[in-house]
Amino acid sequence: MTVSTSAFLPEARELRFVRSVDRRLLHRRALSEVFLTDTESAGDNRFLAGAQLPSSHAYFTDHAGHTAIDPILLLECARQAETYGAHVHLGVGDDTKFVLKSWSMRLPGLFAAHACDPAELTMDVTTDCPLGASVPARAVTYDIRLLVSGEPVGDVHLEVGYLSSAAYSVVRSGRRGSAPVSSDDVPLTRATTAPGEVGRTNPVNALLVDPVRDGESVTAGVRVPSDNASMFDHAQDHLPGMVLTEAARQACLLAGSELLGHSPNTTAVAGFGLAFSRFAELDAPTTVNARPEGRRDDGTAVHRVSFHQSGAEIAAGTMDTTAVPASHRRSTR
Repeated sequence: MTVSTSAFLPEARELRFVRSVDRRLLHRRALSEVFLTDTESAGDNRFLAGAQLPSSHAYFTDHAGHTAIDPILLLECARQAETYGAHVHLGVGDDTKFVLKSWSMRLPGLFAAHACDPAELTMDVTTDCPLGASVPARAVTYDIRLLVSGEPVGDVHLEVGYLSSAAYSVVRSGRRGSAPVSSDDVPLTRATTAPGEVGRTNPVNALLVDPVRDGESVTAGVRVPSDNASMFDHAQDHLPGMVLTEAARQACLLAGSELLGHSPNTTAVAGFGLAFSRFAELDAPTTVNARPEGRRDDGTAVHRVSFHQSGAEIAAGTMDTTAVPASHRRSTR
């Protein structure tokens, strides 16, 4: 199948959705975790990307109460477009380590877009770095428009740094004072929240440990999900931004349930903005705090989110949640 690119650039060829791209250029081990199908250069600092959203997935479609497209799935597709685009269009080498600085997402059309099954996602990607430059990029900002089956859903903004493997090792060891540990060497822990408390059905998709409610916010530990093939497709030396973002979602769903009376099974993320100031180490406890802070003009609930480790803040931002409309809710019969 193909999708027309005329809405983006009349002279660009049509994106293809017939096979996935090389998983190695997405830093993925399992083909089941590859959703990107194609990219096409579309100017000096712009490219288009296509992805197919899975009909069923152990992580991304594991939602207890609704069938709406998972915003974190859309985020993962945007991450794959960035990662593949950096290698193919921006000259970033195979031995390069990607360091996420910040990302944000807004999804005003999440529930309005018509999603066929499986749905095709088109991404219009603009960068602040010219495509095909002779010198590989070292830091790039990406702005990505998302369309599902041709209908606009929202946008993603990413800021990413790129380090050689040697430089990355120096940075990681220098800041820690020792080499970072691998997730293969970290004892596995289980979530103590029931999956239904965070909108899930499968316990392996739950991340929160020993949540504490103080009447204004929820604070919980974040486990290292090395048993989750989607969150940890391969060994890591830190908690990736995708895992922290999922932990933020679960903390906001739990806080919304405990403090606002919102059902975690029929509440979805409508947007977020998170900045990462330090690596989330695997050999020190990580906590996430979610504090409801009111509503935006469109009615979405705003949560202040922060992550702490060894007494220091390592990431922070906001996350918006909203009720899933009845048309996307699962039948309780």
